[in-house]
Amino acid sequence: MTVQREVMAVDQDSKPRLSVFSKMEKMIVAMAKADNENGIVMRAKRNLFSDQIQSFSGCDIVDWLKRQYNITDVKEACYLATNLCQYGYIYPIDFKLSSYTVKYDRSAEYRFQAPYFWPFRKDGTADSIKYAIYLQKRSLRNKQKHGLEPYEQEAFDKLLKVFADKKEFIEKQAREQVRMTKAGLYFYGHQVTSVSEAKKQRRTEKILLDLQERAFWRVHRPRPGCIQTMEEGPKRYFQPSQMAARRRKNKDTYRAEIKFLKKALEKPKPKLSKVLESYLTWNEQYQEYDPFLDQNAALPSNPWISDDTLFWEANDTLVKIPTELRVKKWAISFFNLMKDEQGSHEFEVFLSTEYSQENIRFWKEVEDMKHGPRSMIEESVNRITSEFLSNNAPREINIDSKTLETVNRNKEEMKGKPESLRYIFDPAQEHIYLLMKKDSYPRFLRSDQYINLKEMAHNQPIKKRFFGFGSGKTQIKRQTPSPKLKRRSTSSEREANSDISGDSPIHSITPMHSYSTGNLKDMDMKQTPSSSRFLKGSDSSLLKRFYITLD
Repeated sequence: MTVQREVMAVDQDSKPRLSVFSKMEKMIVAMAKADNENGIVMRAKRNLFSDQIQSFSGCDIVDWLKRQYNITDVKEACYLATNLCQYGYIYPIDFKLSSYTVKYDRSAEYRFQAPYFWPFRKDGTADSIKYAIYLQKRSLRNKQKHGLEPYEQEAFDKLLKVFADKKEFIEKQAREQVRMTKAGLYFYGHQVTSVSEAKKQRRTEKILLDLQERAFWRVHRPRPGCIQTMEEGPKRYFQPSQMAARRRKNKDTYRAEIKFLKKALEKPKPKLSKVLESYLTWNEQYQEYDPFLDQNAALPSNPWISDDTLFWEANDTLVKIPTELRVKKWAISFFNLMKDEQGSHEFEVFLSTEYSQENIRFWKEVEDMKHGPRSMIEESVNRITSEFLSNNAPREINIDSKTLETVNRNKEEMKGKPESLRYIFDPAQEHIYLLMKKDSYPRFLRSDQYINLKEMAHNQPIKKRFFGFGSGKTQIKRQTPSPKLKRRSTSSEREANSDISGDSPIHSITPMHSYSTGNLKDMDMKQTPSSSRFLKGSDSSLLKRFYITLD
C-alpha cells in the first residue's frame, strides 16, 4: 500500500490543528514505504476472511519504532504505537477488541488508514449528518455482517429525531452509497474508478473500505467507556476574521474606550483584604445551611450518601411545615426570603394581614414578565399597568409620582420593542422591593406567624411508613432520645389499673376495629389495654409489642 502525504488547506476561520499530527503523518508515510528496508513488511493473512489481506502485527510496528528512533524501552514504543492507533492512523482488523492498546505480540493485526480518513482533514470531517448516513447505510446492508451495535443503534435513533427534517435526504444518500458499493465504485477522497475497472476489483477492496470507515467512526464516535481522543473542546464564539475586523480602531472606538476608562476610574475599588474578609464572613454564616459542609444540614439523612429521600421531601418547593434551617435562613436577609418560594408564600400571607398584599403581587408579576415568553410581553405590560399603576386600579401600589412618570416615559419610548418592554417596570419594582425590605420584612420577623413557624419546624414529629410503603409526605425526624419501653404488666396489675381508672370491661367495652396498614400508626394507644383483654396469651403480648414499635 502506498500512502501519499496530503497537506490540509486551513483558512483563516478554521481552527488550526496541532503540529503533533503533522509529525504522526510523517511517521506513517515512512512506515508505509514499499521497500522492505525502511518500511514495515506487510504479510498476507487468511484466518479472518476468505481473501488474503495484507497486514502487520504489534511486534512489527514496535520493532520499527525501536529501530527508527533508537528507542530502548519497549513500553515507550508501545505507547507511541497506541497513540497512532487511537488517533486513527492505523486500525486493527478485528473490531471485537475492547481497546486500541498496541501490545508487543502477534495477537492482533493492523493496517494503515487511508489518508482520506486521517484526523483533521478538511474533506474528511466527522459531522453528525455524515455519521447518520453511515449508520443508515449499515442498517440497510446485511444484518449479520454490518449490523449496528447497541450504542450505535441508540445514537442512530437520536440522530433521526434531531434530523427529522432531513430523514429523507439521509436515507437517499445511504441507499446511493450502498448501490455504489455493490456496483464496485470506490472513492478515496475525490478519485472514483469507472464501472468497468471496478468490476475487476477484488472482494478484498470492499472489505477494506468497510474496515476503514468503521475505524474512522470508532475514533470520532467511540463506544461508551473508551477514550475520546478527537474531542476538541468548546468552539469559538467569534471567528478570527471577525476579531481582526474589531481590532481596526477609529475615532468612535477610541471615544468609547476613553468613556469606559473614565467610568472605571470613578468606580470604587475595595481592598483585597476587605474582600477576603467579607467572603470568610459569608462562608461562616452560610456553612451550617450547606449539606456538603455540615452533616446536621442534611437531616434526617444525607441523600447524596444514602438512598433515603426524606431530605428532598422535607425541602420541597411548597410543604406544610418547612424545616428549621429553612425558616432560620429567611431571617438572614430579605433576598433569601424572596428567593425561596415557600418563604415568599409565607411573606405574602403576612402582607395580606396588613392589607399590603399588592406589593408582593406586583413584584411577582414583573418577575414573571421578565422571564416569560416574548409573545406575552405586551399583554403582560397592559395587565400590570391596569391592575397596579393606573388611576383607580384595583390593586394600586404605593409609589411616588417621579417613579410613575419614569415608568410611563419608558413605556412610550419602548413601544413596539418587545425585548425592551421587559424592563420598563424596573424603577417601580426596585422601589417596591426596598419598601418591603425596610418596612414589611422587619415586622414579618417579629410577627407571631414567623415565631409559630419556627416552633412548628422545631417540634415537628416524624411519621414513619408501615413496612416501608404508604403514600404521603414524610416529615423530618428530630434527634431526640427514644422513650423507655414499659415493662409488661401481670394480669393482677391490669385488673387493678382497670378498677382504679373506672374502665371496667363489663360496664365499658371498647368495640374492636379492624385497622389497615394505612392507619395503624394513627391508632390511639389508650385503647390498647382494654382491647388486649380479649386476646389470649401470646397474642396479647405480641400485639402490645407491635403497638410499642409503631409508637
